[in-house]
Amino acid sequence: MPTILIVDDEADIRQLLRLYLQNDGYELLEASNGEEALQYVETHPIDLMLLDVMMPKRDGFSTVQAVRQAGHTFPVLMLTAKQEDLDKIQGLTFGADDYIGKPFNPLEVLARIKAMLRRVQQYHPPVAASALQVGPFTLRADERLILKHHTPLALTRREFDVFALLLTHPKRVFPAEELYERIWQEEALGSATNAVMVLMHKLREKVEDSPKQPRHLQTVWGVGYKVEP
Repeated sequence: MPTILIVDDEADIRQLLRLYLQNDGYELLEASNGEEALQYVETHPIDLMLLDVMMPKRDGFSTVQAVRQAGHTFPVLMLTAKQEDLDKIQGLTFGADDYIGKPFNPLEVLARIKAMLRRVQQYHPPVAASALQVGPFTLRADERLILKHHTPLALTRREFDVFALLLTHPKRVFPAEELYERIWQEEALGSATNAVMVLMHKLREKVEDSPKQPRHLQTVWGVGYKVEP
């Protein structure tokens, strides 16, 4: 069953939603503020987020904006006590897919969730079991294919091999020498680190929205390279 992340600072609201959603068979995660929610998003597969607007530490608007900037495309249903059109427009502008006002009918929330998940399944079929999802990237190793937001990346053989290795070990830092010996299959001598640096520069041009300020393919100065989801 799909996994739903409930984000609301009111425990009684989370409890009410939990009762109805668990009864319908959904897997649940819960957060009491936006900071906790973003931690779950980076460490757990999420199929849909129920997101309150007014919360401490980080409100719903900045949370959904951060989710989208990180490349996550799962639907977000905002729960808001604010009924002004400007607030609704702001939420949709930042990346929410729909909103529902408080107080709400839990049965209506369930109906909205089912409709949103149906749309996702219609337009984005489930990723094959052999595929690996890391942030906005999908690695299909059997096909030697990497996609970003469902769009294939045009990579050379070595670019694919390097990026695939990093994607299969997110957050792990690989020294340039290790990358060279694994991918080039030669001992890392002399200009080996320069060869890796040049390849990384070209790879960032293809995988990053802003290559000069990389979000995913990062350099750990003096150590090596890693992928951040």
